[in-house]
Amino acid sequence: MKAESTSRKWRAFSIPDLFDTLPGNQSNMTALPDGTEPLVSARKFNNGYKGFVRASSQHAISGHCITLNNDGDGGAGLAFYQPHSMFLDTHVTALIPKQKTEYHALIFIARCLSNQHKLYGNGHSINEARLKRFTFMLPTTPDGAPDYSFMEETMREKERTILARYAERAKFIFAEPRCEPTRWKEFPLTDIFEISPGVRLTKADMKPGRTPFAGASDSNNGITAFVSNRNESLDRDVLGVNYNGSVGESFYHPYETVFSDDVKRLRVKGHPGGRHVYLFLKVAILKQAAKYQYGYKFNEEHMRRQSLFLPSTLDGAPDFAGMEAFMRHKEAEQIARYAGIRLQDHITKCAVS
Repeated sequence: MKAESTSRKWRAFSIPDLFDTLPGNQSNMTALPDGTEPLVSARKFNNGYKGFVRASSQHAISGHCITLNNDGDGGAGLAFYQPHSMFLDTHVTALIPKQKTEYHALIFIARCLSNQHKLYGNGHSINEARLKRFTFMLPTTPDGAPDYSFMEETMREKERTILARYAERAKFIFAEPRCEPTRWKEFPLTDIFEISPGVRLTKADMKPGRTPFAGASDSNNGITAFVSNRNESLDRDVLGVNYNGSVGESFYHPYETVFSDDVKRLRVKGHPGGRHVYLFLKVAILKQAAKYQYGYKFNEEHMRRQSLFLPSTLDGAPDFAGMEAFMRHKEAEQIARYAGIRLQDHITKCAVS
């Protein structure tokens, strides 16, 4: 039965009502050796992960808790559920549940905590005193306690919705063999793409709106703002490739986007493109990014001299069909890896019904 939040009573709880707090203790993150253990910092995306470091019991924090960013560039006040043991930056606090709590409920609570993040940032960090006063709204039972059952069911329902959305994409992975390109060839980048420039738009000239603005960023799909401005860079179904800032980073934009003058627009020649083809080509471009650093920009002149190593057909043309098939299978693998056996169970149930 669908959980209804509008008919529920909600009330404010403080962090000390429900959690014990444990401050992060990693002050020199660059000194940690690479490994497989998550390193959580005050980031606003990727679940707060800054990287992965060598596993060690020393200073590691157990998982099944929530991390709360004390400060950070746009991340102050954001909370993430952490399923695994981790190392924690000093700018983050771990919130340890005082009573046994199912992980769906903790994901729900993390979202409720994150609703307060607009109160923090710009020098207003979550210090120890503010942590004790930090309040957030949760649904309650008739006796005023947190309604964990409702939270669990709400998040389970959202999970089922996501599984249903992606089940069709991943369905064939359980029946079809993986498609691996076997013929590869070097192609000049200009044989594959039409290259178009972005347009300079300063922060002072930006007008708030709903259209994504792609800047020279390495995260959030390159989107750095949402604007109502319109100019000749407005485009969709293209790759945005940075030649300043995070040089060589590229992102696929299927939606209408306004592009900075630090970003080139690349459109596939002689083919409708599509998400899977562009995502394959994005990785091929990223393989070349390392050479474009330290003042050597990936500008249009260098792009026109750059070559990409791509799958080819028997007659030597770019094998766009092979790229698409490979990325569809890759996508399905990642969905299946994320969802695990639950996705396969969902597909089986749908087939039976």
